Amino acid sequence: MSPATANFSGNSAEPKAGDPTKEDRLDSWKEIATFLKRGVRTVQRWEKEEGFPVHRHQHAKLGSIYALRSEVSAWQSGRDQNIGNRKNELSVLADEGGTLSQTKLLVLPFENLSRDPLQDYFSDGLTEEMIAQLGRFRPAGLGVIARTTAMHYKLRPKPIDQIGRELNVAYVLEGSVRRDSGRVRITTNLVRTADQTPVWSSSYDRDLRDVLSLQSEVAAQIASEIHLAFPSSAKARRLKSQSVDPVAYENYLKGRALLNAMTVDSVQRSIEFFQRAIRREPKYALPFAGMADAYGLLSIVPFDALPPRKSMPKAEAAAKKALLLDGSLAEAHSAIGLVRHHYHWDWQGAEVAYRKALELNPHYSPARLRYAWLLLALGRIEEAMVELKKARTVALEFDPHFLVVVQATLAAAFYFSRQYDRAIAEAMEAVAMDPGSALPKYVLVRAFARKGEFPKIMGAVPRPKPTERANLLSTIALAHAHAVGGRTAEARKALQQLKLMARRRYVPATYFGILYAALGDSAQSFRYLEKAYKDRADGLTFLNVEPLVDKLREDVRFQKLVRKIGLVD
Repeated sequence: MSPATANFSGNSAEPKAGDPTKEDRLDSWKEIATFLKRGVRTVQRWEKEEGFPVHRHQHAKLGSIYALRSEVSAWQSGRDQNIGNRKNELSVLADEGGTLSQTKLLVLPFENLSRDPLQDYFSDGLTEEMIAQLGRFRPAGLGVIARTTAMHYKLRPKPIDQIGRELNVAYVLEGSVRRDSGRVRITTNLVRTADQTPVWSSSYDRDLRDVLSLQSEVAAQIASEIHLAFPSSAKARRLKSQSVDPVAYENYLKGRALLNAMTVDSVQRSIEFFQRAIRREPKYALPFAGMADAYGLLSIVPFDALPPRKSMPKAEAAAKKALLLDGSLAEAHSAIGLVRHHYHWDWQGAEVAYRKALELNPHYSPARLRYAWLLLALGRIEEAMVELKKARTVALEFDPHFLVVVQATLAAAFYFSRQYDRAIAEAMEAVAMDPGSALPKYVLVRAFARKGEFPKIMGAVPRPKPTERANLLSTIALAHAHAVGGRTAEARKALQQLKLMARRRYVPATYFGILYAALGDSAQSFRYLEKAYKDRADGLTFLNVEPLVDKLREDVRFQKLVRKIGLVD
């Protein structure tokens, strides 16, 4: 008699002849779930969808069940084999250049159960780290919506089915977090958006030191629950998860929150918290990666807040330390690429670093855009366009709120290639997405000026905000427009404003050199461009494609300069 047709009495104290042994039986959903180290709902779903071998007592109600350990183990072995085959099929498809259909997941901002808004950095940081953890696992066929879009739903919560339609996500992970006396309690719920059915839920009460391994554990269970396979590197990474000092982890999350705010002040303040985290936990890679990004960003557009010789070596040292501690961090590879790109002008080394970051995380948009900017600087416009199309596709699929930055970069690509109508169209689309963003307006003003459409310029100039970053871009944009339009007096007035600003803050010498070139003053232009070269100032990377310096191109001094920078052989 087979187990499937056996008639057992759940009330029988002793098994009958031919019955499975007591040791082989699992007599409740809870026992089965414990044996498999899964949730009860997961096992129940497996029975419904995957033929999990559960037996029901014929005399009893539907919920009275049992399973046999031997059958469960055989079923699980077969399921693991199927998943392995699925992974191999996907790997072959990827190697052959095929398209992987991805299951998309959104991690909603974790709810802060303390109800103290000052503790939001912790729940927000945990949300970001969960997104990053899932991205680093990279199970075949899983796409995770990026942080910038996920955090949008914190201020604008919506029903899960509506979120599913808006982002075309199959699953949503909800969560809540509470801290108390060095411990953290996290509750997670994985929900299928199509029918809002809970797929899996679990609660964790751990010492805060174990939060990193906890994040890996939750990410692993999520991927498993939606039938995805891990690459071998993901399993290795999960095993290497470390414990972390709670104070270090808290300072890291504060630093990330400030870095994500993306203002000059917040990025500068983030460094202090990353340093605090490192002092408490010197072998914790993520604060080093965050600090590398912060120092690097402060020396490039749109911040231009610190001289590169002051900040870039610090960015490089932090990035190298992060990679020494954890070579799988896409953020750290991207940061080292930024230093090689903007400071060392090591074009090949920067390209290698960016491509490595994208290999580790194809959805890491900052690396994709930085790589595109590198290709633009080298005049490899067609390759840059390919990367920007990829960036746009990723943004549309996984990070819609990053689209404005992609559009602004695309506008710059058309500007550098002298396609000013296309540059204007792309920049205006970016402005429509975010009227407050300064970068697309900066490109728009320069494109209007090259077209001679000066009446449109004033409406496009980035409006000064109570930050020096916005004021700097506004002043430069206006100065360029006046110079190109032949309004010499107005351009020189803006030039004086820049010089006054340079007494209070760092202003890259590149801006002065390009502006003097637009005014036709080549002597002053080369004076400042040489200073920019000595300072390793940002902006020199685009010297070979910037239309504003076209009048200098035949000058021997210009040709010598671009060769020294390495932009031409």
